[in-house]
Amino acid sequence: MLVRCLFIVAAFLSFSFVREARAEYPDRPIHLIVALPPGGSVDVVARILAEKVSASLGEPIVVENRPGASGIVAAEAVSTAEPDGYTVLFTTSALTTSPWMLSSSFDPVKSLLPVVLVARAAYVLVVRPSLGVNSLDEFVALAKAQPGKLNCSTYGVGSPPHLALEMLKDAAGLDIVHIPYRGFGQALPDMMSGLLSCAMEIPANVEQQIRVNNLKAIAVTTAKPIDIFPGVPPIATRFPKVIVDGWQGVLVPERTPQSVVSRLNMEFVKALRNPDTVKRLRELGFEPIGNDSATAATVFRNDYERFGVILNEMKGTQR
Repeated sequence: MLVRCLFIVAAFLSFSFVREARAEYPDRPIHLIVALPPGGSVDVVARILAEKVSASLGEPIVVENRPGASGIVAAEAVSTAEPDGYTVLFTTSALTTSPWMLSSSFDPVKSLLPVVLVARAAYVLVVRPSLGVNSLDEFVALAKAQPGKLNCSTYGVGSPPHLALEMLKDAAGLDIVHIPYRGFGQALPDMMSGLLSCAMEIPANVEQQIRVNNLKAIAVTTAKPIDIFPGVPPIATRFPKVIVDGWQGVLVPERTPQSVVSRLNMEFVKALRNPDTVKRLRELGFEPIGNDSATAATVFRNDYERFGVILNEMKGTQR
């Protein structure tokens, strides 16, 4: 009888152990929701990291692109998912500007938990060569001479490059029409045909077109020149307050357990420290970050609040 009881207890403990082992995160595929269209540089970064993290975790990471409303569509979808670590958002700092610029009721700070900031990048102001300008000063002079005649694309209303464009318009007193596209791949034909005057874009998206002289870079949005275009001056040399740094980040629903957040952070940071990842991101014009989740949360919250103040001060600016 005693032996039988011991056998039952041992079997129960063994079953419990196996059940707990199977429940260890992750034990099934993770869905990585990317807030931009496929094929762009941000999507490329997401897929590079998904491959590395998947190999380390031993579970597939399924990349799904859900562009729209400068990141709000993807963010809302993730925020309402089960907070279990199996639905993860890959987005950009557009999420700190788009709710303000679109007057959205969605509050990303209250709805999402940052896991890690992945990479940082500037934005670059490019023009078509036929516009006939070779510098920011010449561009500003032309825009002032032709109010409302020039138009400029970004990858969406409320995106960081849109914010940078609006800050430039506000600082220089310009009337330039903003035309949003889902990605630069859609804007390029209009730029080449002369329908678009300029674009505020991620450097990697326009680098090749600049190399073959289809586009001309005239300014960047960071405080200092960037490695990919070392000879292109910052807008801030003429208008000191026009500084917009973009970042990419990984976030999860707000109630996700800290143990899951910590595991994801560890895996993404490890992937970002991989020399192959560093090389590939830098070739795309991005500088890897890979911070802890608390630091990522602080940057996310501070950017959201800072851009809210800036945009409220810019009320009345034509969008």
